[in-house]
Amino acid sequence: MEIFENRQGSAICRRSMPATLLAVAGLLAAANPVWAQASIPPTASPAAPADLSRPQFDTTTPAYDVAQSREKSSSTIVAEVDGRAITLSDVGDAIRELPATVSALPFETLFPGVVDQLVRQQALVIRAQQRGIDEQPATKRAMKAAAERALVGALLRDEIGAAVTETMLLDRYKAEYAGKSGTVEVHARVIMTPTEKEAADLIAELRNGADFAAVAKRSSKDSTAPAGGDLGFMQRDRLNPEIAAVVFAMQAGQFTAYPVRSASGWFVLKTEERRQVAAPAFAYVREQIRQTLLREGLPKVTNDALSGVVVREYAISGKQSEDTGQGGR
Repeated sequence: MEIFENRQGSAICRRSMPATLLAVAGLLAAANPVWAQASIPPTASPAAPADLSRPQFDTTTPAYDVAQSREKSSSTIVAEVDGRAITLSDVGDAIRELPATVSALPFETLFPGVVDQLVRQQALVIRAQQRGIDEQPATKRAMKAAAERALVGALLRDEIGAAVTETMLLDRYKAEYAGKSGTVEVHARVIMTPTEKEAADLIAELRNGADFAAVAKRSSKDSTAPAGGDLGFMQRDRLNPEIAAVVFAMQAGQFTAYPVRSASGWFVLKTEERRQVAAPAFAYVREQIRQTLLREGLPKVTNDALSGVVVREYAISGKQSEDTGQGGR
């Protein structure tokens, strides 16, 4: 209501203002004939446009200088931990490090959780520095290695990434994905036990007609136990090699005749269903293709870098290796 009254009041003021000004102008003109002559020009102002049928300025071409707006917004502080700033750029970098399926979520969805994680991380960094952990030799080596990996990654993006065009990505997609049948997926269930005997006993129970999902809920030690051991549809490369080899070899409805050994325990496996999915869309595998092209360009960049440096290799004793000679590589 207050906004409406303010707007209504301003409209009233605008309507009454001309009459008020005319009255004041009349009094001033009567008191000062010179002011009256000067205040009422006989002709239009020289600054007035001659043609009012079209805009006097370019209204189609944007003339806004936004060159620094992105850099300025990226340095916006979104949190502070003991005076150490966490910026919008830090948030963006953290989101880009997330798995593709997560980073594709809306920014406003990811923002609170990412900021919270960065705050927690900075608190841990501060504690580590307070205890002098950043000065320990092993930590220094790890930090140096991480910094060098970041530099190498930036170099590859600069030297190889610039040469990877959208046409190259599309050509690789057409060659490897377009028009081809998709991958096979298997809907599998698992029961995990700590010993081979327990797994064998459960297999005997299944042979006598027990329901696999019910047995999994009761006896499995895997995290999927509450869901009856259900893994859903999985591609081969998303499973442990031992598990994948078995479930992809069985027919739909079949379970393992013998326990399967894996690093985490003994398994009883069942293949519920098999299906072949269509080839992925370009947008889904674009980044994967780009990373492949970057890796393919790595040997050339590495050889070019080696050709510009002097390398000397030494034996484990610290002495120069004989096969490198005096000049190294």
